[in-house]
Amino acid sequence: MVNWPKIWEHHPDIFIAHNWQECTVEKKKELRLPNSYSYFSGGETALRVGIIAAHTLPKEEEFFLAGLLWANRLSNGVPTVIYFIAPDFSPFLRHAFSKVGGIINAKGVYWREKLSPSLYLIPEGGAGYQKKLNLGEKKPDWEKWQMDLNPVAQHQLAIVKDFFDSLVDDGVRCELKPKAISFFWGNCEIAEIKKKGKRFELTTKTRWERKKEIRSSFSKEGWVDASGELNPEFCLIIRSILAYLKEKMHNNELKAKDALAVYLHHGNGVLKTLWGSPRDWPWLPKDRSESWVNDLSQWFYFEGKDQLSIVCPILDKPLYFASQGVLLSSVLEKSNLLQFDKKEENGSWDFSIHWLTTKEHEEDLRLCLSWLKEPEKYRIWLLPKNWKKEGVQEIKCRSNS
Repeated sequence: MVNWPKIWEHHPDIFIAHNWQECTVEKKKELRLPNSYSYFSGGETALRVGIIAAHTLPKEEEFFLAGLLWANRLSNGVPTVIYFIAPDFSPFLRHAFSKVGGIINAKGVYWREKLSPSLYLIPEGGAGYQKKLNLGEKKPDWEKWQMDLNPVAQHQLAIVKDFFDSLVDDGVRCELKPKAISFFWGNCEIAEIKKKGKRFELTTKTRWERKKEIRSSFSKEGWVDASGELNPEFCLIIRSILAYLKEKMHNNELKAKDALAVYLHHGNGVLKTLWGSPRDWPWLPKDRSESWVNDLSQWFYFEGKDQLSIVCPILDKPLYFASQGVLLSSVLEKSNLLQFDKKEENGSWDFSIHWLTTKEHEEDLRLCLSWLKEPEKYRIWLLPKNWKKEGVQEIKCRSNS
């Protein structure tokens, strides 16, 4: 166990407060703070000071939110400084610290257990890294994906592609990965092509359906026959799956996030008027350490009038997704990820994130905005009350800018 109070005592020059009080396990539970971190409070009536400390590398989204929640609890409207202490931070989290600056001020401190002194305060503006960091790898295109296939399989793949291209107006889209191609309606995967040596397999996908008998009835393999046609049974099942999903949506039986994804991927009506046409997220993570890339793939990207707009849906856990949004916007600002192709720069992005949410979450999102130096960069948009039944006919901006 790390003796944090002793460490604080040996580094009085790091902090602007002394006489620290540790948050008990019971209090952490009451405040719903993650138990994996240690929390301390100090300061005076006019200036509150807090510490959140991690003895191992933390999960940064959780760590960032936990520190902000602890600072908010201490603050109660009074200016508050929160120290984030951990063995290391990504450059993106360090940049996120610089975004905090409303009623709360955030400071990062390295803890190096085997060094003396063991605490090192990160200077203000110490995010550094003027050069953008390279993250992710580009998704393959169809031409690159088929290169490993034999000539017959390449011809068959083109026939399969033609079939799914014919369903684009029905809202079907594809995502290519090195070994597989997935076809989606909204968030629901309906089919997958998987490489098998020099050939491929094509099957329906129905993980989104709970009822076994329905999943079984929609299970079908696809193949191209000797006449060069995709087997009709597979085509029929795919169309049946689409009809079934549309009916579920009409009957309000889809999860809210899946229903909203359908509208956002289609990008019609008011969405197109406001933000332009949807753009596909072109990146895959290079390895497991790049979880940011997958997290950002859950957002939606629109382009219109030479302006890139980024939409982050928030339909539950508003404080978590809002604080994660601040961290992920730091990833976008400090990386190459908005260079969608070699000819483009991310200069068309105005550094704003659009939070698309419902009325019930507005208050929590406004609380999060009160912690930020530039709250105008995070804009709150409210869906209509009956959007799941009547669609996204209008959305209201609840931000000042």
